[in-house]
Amino acid sequence: MILNRKKIILVAIVTFLSSPLIAWQLENADQITLAVMDFKNNTILSRYDQLERAIPEMLKTEISQFPEIVVVERNRIENILTEQALAQTGLIEKQKAQEVGRLVGAQFMITGELNKTGSTLRIDAHLIKVATGQVVGEKVSGQNEKSIEFMVKLLAKNLIHNLTGEGQRQESIRIHNYYTNWGLITMAALTVTSGILHFKYNDYYNKYHKTNEIDNFDIYYNKANQYYKSRNIMLAISGAAALTTFILWRKDQSEGNKIYATNHNSKIQQQFSMGFAMQQDNYLVILSLKF
Repeated sequence: MILNRKKIILVAIVTFLSSPLIAWQLENADQITLAVMDFKNNTILSRYDQLERAIPEMLKTEISQFPEIVVVERNRIENILTEQALAQTGLIEKQKAQEVGRLVGAQFMITGELNKTGSTLRIDAHLIKVATGQVVGEKVSGQNEKSIEFMVKLLAKNLIHNLTGEGQRQESIRIHNYYTNWGLITMAALTVTSGILHFKYNDYYNKYHKTNEIDNFDIYYNKANQYYKSRNIMLAISGAAALTTFILWRKDQSEGNKIYATNHNSKIQQQFSMGFAMQQDNYLVILSLKF
């Protein structure tokens, strides 16, 4: 009787492990499955309608580069939404998003929206944990649609950090690097050169006034005049370099050159990691029973 019970338990375990769903989970136990919905244009500007689909596509491209995250294909999501009679608008109810996530086999869902306040454009993303409904809010803001690519890159970086805990979260990035340090170095070099030319000018000017040799008058005078002109030209160039460096520094520090990020409830990755580790432990227990 005891032997028969062991056989029954063993058959049950083997059947359980051989099912397609469990086999897929075991094979992809070290990966995170993510589904990204279309975002919603909450602005009154119709030209932003094209971004409802463009932003998620760019976001998926950025996130897909991280090997631990598997992004669900768009067609698979659209088929489920059609079956559930839901629109791809990015702002479906959390419960509906969870249901869609379960149906497409995703552990996490991303929904989002596009907003505009004054001259500031903002992307709001909502990272939903399908199993629990827990939501993490991530947002990035920039000056206009020309900043979209940089906004999406920063958003993707922070979402990956929330999902995996890898890397560091960034609060802001610069769109352009104007290399003001090189401008300062150039300005310093020009200033030193101007100083050397001024020293040479004074040296020959003093020699010109002190010499008693008639033959040397013209030599010292011409040398002093040459260094005098060179010094003035170099001072003019130094001034132009200083002005250019200041302008570049102002552009580098301007608000229009920065993308900002803020978030809420960023501890989701810790809870996910704990649950993920427990899930892997359960698989190890089942495998040990199998053998």
